[in-house]
This record gives sequence, structure tokens and C-alpha cells, in this order.
Amino acid sequence: MHIGRQAILLFICFCCTFCACRPKSADQQPSGPADVAAAPVVKELQHLIDSGANWDGPQAMDRLARLKGSALQAGPVASGYYYYLEGMHYWYADSNQAAISSFTRMLPVKPTDTSQLADLVILQQLGLLQIRLASKIDDSTFTRLFHLIALAEKYQYAGSWRVYDLAAEIYFRFGDYDKAETYAAMARDSYPAADDYFRLSLFMEERSRIYERRHQYRQALQYQDSALQYALQQPDTVRLATVYSALGVLYEKTGDKPRGHALMEKAFNIKEKINKVSFQEYINYGQLHQEKKDYPLALQYLHKALEKARQANNNGNMSVAFNGIYQVYYDKGDYKNAVRYLDSAAETALAEQEDRQLRKIVEIQALNELKVQQHKTQDLSRQYNNQAIIARQQQVILLIIIILLVLGLLITFLLIRQRKLVTQKMSIELEQRLLRSQMEPHFIFNTLSVLQSFIRRDEKEKSVKYLNKFARLLRLNLENSRHNLVRLQQETEALENYLSLQAVRFDNLFGYTIHDIPSEESSGICIPPMLLQPFVENAIQHGMRNIAHRGHIAITLQLQGDLLHCVIEDNGQGLQPAKNKEKNSLSSIITQERLKILSIQTGKLASLTITDKAGEGRTGVRVTLIIPTQRC
Repeated sequence: MHIGRQAILLFICFCCTFCACRPKSADQQPSGPADVAAAPVVKELQHLIDSGANWDGPQAMDRLARLKGSALQAGPVASGYYYYLEGMHYWYADSNQAAISSFTRMLPVKPTDTSQLADLVILQQLGLLQIRLASKIDDSTFTRLFHLIALAEKYQYAGSWRVYDLAAEIYFRFGDYDKAETYAAMARDSYPAADDYFRLSLFMEERSRIYERRHQYRQALQYQDSALQYALQQPDTVRLATVYSALGVLYEKTGDKPRGHALMEKAFNIKEKINKVSFQEYINYGQLHQEKKDYPLALQYLHKALEKARQANNNGNMSVAFNGIYQVYYDKGDYKNAVRYLDSAAETALAEQEDRQLRKIVEIQALNELKVQQHKTQDLSRQYNNQAIIARQQQVILLIIIILLVLGLLITFLLIRQRKLVTQKMSIELEQRLLRSQMEPHFIFNTLSVLQSFIRRDEKEKSVKYLNKFARLLRLNLENSRHNLVRLQQETEALENYLSLQAVRFDNLFGYTIHDIPSEESSGICIPPMLLQPFVENAIQHGMRNIAHRGHIAITLQLQGDLLHCVIEDNGQGLQPAKNKEKNSLSSIITQERLKILSIQTGKLASLTITDKAGEGRTGVRVTLIIPTQRC
């Protein structure tokens, strides 16, 4: 048990040493982002991202400008959120090059551990993939989409609905409406806010668009009605107007044009009141009045569309507006104005084509720069991964060295402990032999004294008989003294020889009985020699003297498991004050020392109890010994 405790302490010390030496893993994020996450600016930026607001107006840009300083100083998370919102603003404004630049700056230049900034990595990929949708959808689009979905699921991204929503949009534009519906349902199911009626309205409208493309207008109307119910419960009037407009288009396609026109007019009026009418809506509304032959209103709304296109400096939209005005004047028969606006439409169309080619060149340059940046990032990431692998290998080597050192210390400790135990065992054996050598002269002295008294009284025959028995007993004791353990049968035989020898000496002043263990039970049982005889000798020498009745000594041996219970009982005088206390207690002291050593050596109970039977109303002494046995 002592060795086990030492080993456990050494193992605990090893664990503490390893934990102290162990470098931070990738899962142990630095305290910086965690502290920054508590900053108010991060919470405000996160709220803006989650709100789903359209960042396409001057107010949005003013708000971003106000947050820029604090966001860029608050750490990688805040700055990443800021650049994401800035990129979304540019994307809504059709400035794809600026949007790509903002999205690229979301992550630190230093290679990033994805597990620490997973939100930023996913948001960045979302933004870049949205820009790609404007140009084309090909195999690389789906490859990036699948990678993005795997990334969101691996790191359990809280905004995974955004990824599924983008997947639905990609498949919708690709024409795979079944998968678009699947991902739209996944986006709806994974959205955490059950009371965000703005977002829920968008989800329903997305499902309606899918059924509209399938020409399943009844199901499309059902989902658009659900979108309307959600839109009515939220404060955004633009969202409500958008739903009314979509419903109007659906009713028009089902043949209910009056109801469809009424809903579209309702939507238009709502947006016009808050100055949120888009260019395309002005065009649609102008064409609607053109169909009604209401040319003044048609020209009014088409000129508003033209003004909006001029404000945005969008040649393509200006060409569409000029062409719409041309169509109205042509229907009216005002060919002079019709030709003038037709020329303007052609000029702006040519300018738009030049602008488109220029934008294409700029986008190609931006994409090439992005690819170069991505290659640099991949190279840096590869270097970072190589460094991480080397760091892990060094950590494993350090762990192996520590384990070997601990094992070496443990083995050294066990060897020292084992050597100490061997030395202690040898010392115990030598001490036991010394104790036996102290006890044997004690017995021989008493025996020779008896023989001397026989010779002094000239009892030759009794002396010879006594000497022969003593010689046999002495030879047996000498044989047993060479061994640490003797057979129980041999010890019992020696004890019986001793009692018979002493009975002759005292002229049968006492009798004796030995209740031995059956031979089949005592076979192979060994005990230390000369443990019982000293107490039998004391019973004779001190208990049988000066008594008026015939003495009796009873010895009872019982085997209980691995322990020998021995009771030596006499009916003599009992315990008397000793004249020479040191001499009389010598056998008890020696036996107690031997039992103590035996108990340490075997780890089993060993005891000696001496009881005066006077307390029981009887005469004599009872000696009880419990001796550990061993197989031999």
C-alpha cells in the first residue's frame, strides 16, 4: 500500500508537470477575442448583421462610418464584422470590386486558425459567393457552396440558416427547384428567432417564388399569403409593400388582372410615400399606365425612373428609361420626341456596353488579385500548418521524455524500495535467529539444573533415562533452529517430548494433554520454532510448585484459516509476584518480539495474551497465542 501511494503521488506530479509544460492548443482560444466579444461595438455590429437590413443607402454608410473607428480598434472580430457590413453595402450598390476588397479584409493577414474565427470565415465566404452569383453559376460555385456548408456544420455555426438560404438561392437560379425548396426549408427550420416576422415573411416569399417558377400558382399564392400575414405583424413597410407587389404579380398571372393591378398599385403607393420606390418599379408602373393609355402618368413615372438612373449614374438603367419614354411617345404618335429619346437610348446603351466591358475588366483584375491573395493565404496557411505539425511533434517528444523520466524515477524508487525490503528481511531473519539463540540457552540451563539434581541425589537410572530424552529433544531443537519455519507436527512432537521429560523430573507431579490438529489438516503447515515451549516451561516451573493438588497442563491447537490459535492452560498457582521479574518475563519478552517481527514480515495478525484465571474463580494461568502459518 505504501508503494502504491508513492506511485500515485509520482503520477500526479507527472500530470501537473505535463499540463504546465503543455503549449496552448488550437482549441484554447486566446483571451483577446473573448474579451473583445463583450465590447458594445461587437454586439452592435452583430445586431446589424442579424437584423437583415439592406445596406444600400446613405444612412447605412453614415452609420458604418460612425462605427468604423471603434470597430477597427476592438480586435479581429469587430473589424471582421465591420468589413462584412461594408462589403454588403457595396454589394447592394453593385460595386462588386469594392465589395470583394472589403470581404477580403475581414480576416487578419496572419494565417488564421479557423476554429477561433469560424464566424468570420463563414461570413466572408458567404459574401464572396453572393458576388459570384451575379456573373455565373458553375461547378466551382457548387464546390465552394459544399465547402461552406461543411464548414458551418463542423463548427456548429449559429447562423447556419444563412448558408442554407444562400444554397436555396443558388439552386433556384440554377433551376433545380427541388433542392432549392429543400434548402429553403432547412433555412427556415434552423432560424432561431420564432418571433422575427420580417425574416419569416422572407422565408415564405422564397418558397412562393419556387412554386411560381414551377407554374404552381395556387401553392405560390398560399406561401405568399403566409408571407403577407407575417409582414403585417412587423413594422417594415417596405417588406409589406414588397409582399403586396409579389401578390399582385401572382394574381395577374392567374388571370385576375384587376386584383393584381390593385395590389401592385397599393404596394407602389406605400413605397412612394416613404420614397422607397426602386427604378424597376417606376418602369413597371409607367408601362402599366401605358397599357391603360394613360400617357401623362406613364411619362411621369418613366421620367422618375430616368431621374433615379441619373442619380446612380447607371447608363444601363438610363437606356431602359429612355427606351420606355420612346415607346410612350411612339404610341402617342409624337414621333419627333420619340426619335429624340430613341437616340438617347442608343447613346446610353452604347455607354452601358462600354461600362460593362470596363467593369468586366476590373472584375477580372479583382478576381485575379483575389486568387493571388488566396494563393498567398494558402501558402501562409500551409506554413502555419507545418509549424503546427512541428509543434505537435515537439509536444509528443516532450511527453515521451517526461514519461520516460517518470518511469525511470518510478523504477529507481521501486528498486531502492525492493533492496530495502530485502535488507530488512535479512535483518529480521538474523534477529529471529538471535532471539532463538537467546531462548535455547535459557531452556538448556533449566534442563541441566534438573539433571544436576538427579546426579546429586545419585539417581543414576533416572539420570540416564532423563539424559537420553534430553538428548533426543536437544537434537530435534538443534535441527529446528537452523530453519526459520518448521512443520507443525515436528513442533508438536518436540513439545510432547519436553512435557514427558519434565514430568519425569517432577515425579509425575502434574499431568498433561495435547489436543492436536488432525494430521490431514496440519500437513504442510509451518510455524516459527520454539514459540510454544517457553510458556509450557513457565507453567511447570512457576505454576506447579507448592500446590496441594495434582497439576495439569492442557494444550489446545486450532487452525483458523492461515492463523494457528494455541491455548496453554494450567491449574497451578496463577500469576505470582516474581522475585526476579526480569528473569521470569524473559520468555514473554522474547516471544512478543518474535511475534511482532513475524507480523511485520507476513502482514498478518500475531498476538500473545496471558490471563490469570483467578478472575474467573479458578486457579491457574491461560496463555493464548495467535501465530501466522505458512505452507511449506
